[in-house]
Amino acid sequence: MTNSNFVSRLLSYLVLTMFLFVAACGDAAAPRPMSELEPAAAVKRPNANQEAISKVQDVPIAKLDGSTFKLEDYRGKVLVVDFWGTFCPPCVKQVPELVKLNEKYRDRGLTLIGLTADPPSDQDKVEEFVKRFQVNYQIGYDNSWIADAFLKGTEDDTGSPPIPQLFVISRDGKIVEHLIGEQPGRMEYLEKIVVEQLNVSR
Repeated sequence: MTNSNFVSRLLSYLVLTMFLFVAACGDAAAPRPMSELEPAAAVKRPNANQEAISKVQDVPIAKLDGSTFKLEDYRGKVLVVDFWGTFCPPCVKQVPELVKLNEKYRDRGLTLIGLTADPPSDQDKVEEFVKRFQVNYQIGYDNSWIADAFLKGTEDDTGSPPIPQLFVISRDGKIVEHLIGEQPGRMEYLEKIVVEQLNVSR
């Protein structure tokens, strides 16, 4: 085999290997809007993985401005964590309701955090969304450590976890409720749980 043939085959092999690697990465389980799921494929809600979630309380989460925060920063608050995306119709639909919930209870001990599945490359889109809906709570980028802890076990038949997913965390860091998708009366029920945890009246 001549040197030129060897080099040509080596380059072809490297290109093929790179293509397969990129394709494999593209198959990673990214969250998908719940509305894309057929009713028969609706995900059953598992018990939230309290141990795994406890272990990621100190994982840095990137904000839109490039700084970071951690879930443990809010220990002592009743925390609602929303996994969402601008590309997810039911996520978009519930944001104004979460804005109202936060407005009503943030001075009484509630903290609301939205973790977007949008990539950082779409930051302009996320910032425009936040401005348009006057989002009044902390927005951060989801990351693999946080997603694995919170969303593992909710994957559908495609291997992807659906969004939106909401978690209510008590003042002492315990998961007290976990809601997946969009159901009738969902936001009213969420407010009921928040009120119970805050021990306040509506």
